[in-house]
Amino acid sequence: MARTQRSWWWWRLGAVGGIAIRVHLTLILLLAWIAVTYASTGAGARGTAVGLLLVVAVFTAVLVHELGHAFVARRFGYRTRDIMLLPIGGIATLEQMPEKPTQELAVAVVGPAINLAIAGVIWIGITATGGQTSLGSVTSLSGSFLAQLFWINIGLAAFNMVPAFPMDGGRALRALLALKLGRERATEIAGTLGRVFAVLIGFYGLLYNPFLVLIAFVVWMGASQERAMVHLKSALHGVPVSAAMLRRIETVSPEQPLEDAAALLVSGGQNELPVIDHGQPIGVLTRGDVASALAHAGPDATVATAPHHEIVTVAPDDSLDVVLERLRASPEAVAIVVDHGQPVGLVTPERLANYVALHGRPAS
Repeated sequence: MARTQRSWWWWRLGAVGGIAIRVHLTLILLLAWIAVTYASTGAGARGTAVGLLLVVAVFTAVLVHELGHAFVARRFGYRTRDIMLLPIGGIATLEQMPEKPTQELAVAVVGPAINLAIAGVIWIGITATGGQTSLGSVTSLSGSFLAQLFWINIGLAAFNMVPAFPMDGGRALRALLALKLGRERATEIAGTLGRVFAVLIGFYGLLYNPFLVLIAFVVWMGASQERAMVHLKSALHGVPVSAAMLRRIETVSPEQPLEDAAALLVSGGQNELPVIDHGQPIGVLTRGDVASALAHAGPDATVATAPHHEIVTVAPDDSLDVVLERLRASPEAVAIVVDHGQPVGLVTPERLANYVALHGRPAS
């Protein structure tokens, strides 16, 4: 039984081009709060409906923005697992970001370009009908629907093109800098700008708008994580899997009782236990998987009844930075090292981090 990650916090809306679209529960709550806000101003049922329609239109524009990233990345051979919509915007989860600067630049700028294109179409429609696109339409609840949507798309494009990581502008800046400085140094600069930007909007948010503090936190974490990931990849580049893998691993078969798996995990130094069926690895059990299965099925149930993690198979001479990317593409997976058809070791994100902590970064 494959292990699946489900959360009532995330609701699947459907899929576009094979890309799952998920909405966070807090976005639904935001819509409810907006409805209450409009109703409390005496806007009436029609005004409330228009206000909610505006929010839905904005998040539709955000979704199209993220789909733009996903489809351009697909043209370069990079898949997108899903697109997640949150109150602070959207996130397209690419299995791997393009490392060629020109490709990353194309993926980065297409999102803001889509928002500008949407704004351009709206502007044409407004001016063709003799309407106005004054900024006052954005700040008034009773303002023009299309004028508000026009300026919001302009704002989305401008905000996303701030040259600070992890904004689209930061990725574009990294791509341009990488042409001359290399990816690691470019990430360092864009990530530092991202953290400076986070501090500035966080300070402003404390004074004027607490919602900006949340955005500042997301920007800070995104910039910090990307910097750490690029440094980790640099440290692992060219290092063979055999240098960091866990050796002398214990395994179980699907027909063995769960109590055997529990005993191996308790007595050994492994936190993950490969499941081998007729000589082929088919999954990995963690301590949590075994504990859950024991609680539901009892010790006499077989290993096959337990949920298990997916696996990626690697060879002992594969480079660790390549393994890292494969694990990023499948966050719940564990890498099993196979040599001449036999499982000989395990590689987990923790093992990779421990290797870097013990051995440091390679000399340049």
